[in-house]
Amino acid sequence: MVAMKIVLFQGSKLAWAAAALSVLLPATAVAWKADNRLDVHPLPSSEAFEVIGRPGSGGSDYWCAAGDYALRQLGASATARIYITRTRGTPETSNRLESVQFSLSPVDGQTTRTPPFLSMRRVGDNLSVTFARNYCLDLKNLEF
Repeated sequence: MVAMKIVLFQGSKLAWAAAALSVLLPATAVAWKADNRLDVHPLPSSEAFEVIGRPGSGGSDYWCAAGDYALRQLGASATARIYITRTRGTPETSNRLESVQFSLSPVDGQTTRTPPFLSMRRVGDNLSVTFARNYCLDLKNLEF
């Protein structure tokens, strides 16, 4: 009986420690690794997601990860469009420095266009899943 009380007491201390730790740590969504090793986090909308950049990440890196996630995780068709819904900024799902948010649906009332450059600075810019995913192939050609 005494041994049971000790185990329960130790278990409750562990539960309290876990609860305290969960309050102190930032909430993060489960990350998915894209082909180019960037993290992609789902957002509350079923078609929306956030690509977390690393130092030096450029437009082709963000589009590669977005195309890879849309194709392999969301099951989007090759001709589906991926839209920028929030330009480069502080991530909502990570404590990293920069991210871009995407969706398979355009932002209401926003002009959409296929960008001539990959600046990631205009909401509504969009590429097809296949075109975005092709940026992953460019990176693979550079690997030795």
